[in-house]
Amino acid sequence: MENDFEMNKKLNLKKVFIAIIIALFLLVIIIELIVNTFKNSKTEKIDNSNPNSIFMDNEETISLNLSKKYELTKYIPKQNYLLELRSQNNLNIFVSKKDLIENRSLKDVISADRRQYIGNFDAYSNLSDVNEISTSGETPGYTYSFHYLDSNTNKTFYLQIIWIESKTGYYVIDIEFPLDELNTYSNIITETASSFRIYEQNDKQL
Repeated sequence: MENDFEMNKKLNLKKVFIAIIIALFLLVIIIELIVNTFKNSKTEKIDNSNPNSIFMDNEETISLNLSKKYELTKYIPKQNYLLELRSQNNLNIFVSKKDLIENRSLKDVISADRRQYIGNFDAYSNLSDVNEISTSGETPGYTYSFHYLDSNTNKTFYLQIIWIESKTGYYVIDIEFPLDELNTYSNIITETASSFRIYEQNDKQL
């Protein structure tokens, strides 16, 4: 009888021990779930508090701060671009840099380049004048636009060219998207010009 009692006692102790282990295991799982939920909630709050994405070139000499609603992705630059952004909706932004031309105003440089640039397109229309545009820097930029037919997709695109002068060169920003999306991207031109930043040595902003 004593043996049965001792055996039952041992069995009960094992059951209690197993129950404690299970309880501790469940407690760890619950704590992990709470911590992960808190982290995700914190991340969502951070994402919601910053509706923009900042894009920089590889050398961190320029940046663009644009809304996440455009769903832009940074690509490996081609054709000597400093920065290349694309979206699945065919919104494309390319940033390049050209050497300064002495003794010529920015507007004159753009006007000459415009005549040469449009020659690269087989079919274009609605070529605008060269107009001033507000930028983030001390000096204004200049811009013009036109429509062109993409022979590969047979779609008409809207193309806006923005020129911004710095101490080290001209920055040229090409913004293109399907013409039928003009209303959707009506603010992208001013947003790009106003958010464009140029950095020189010691991270000095122009």
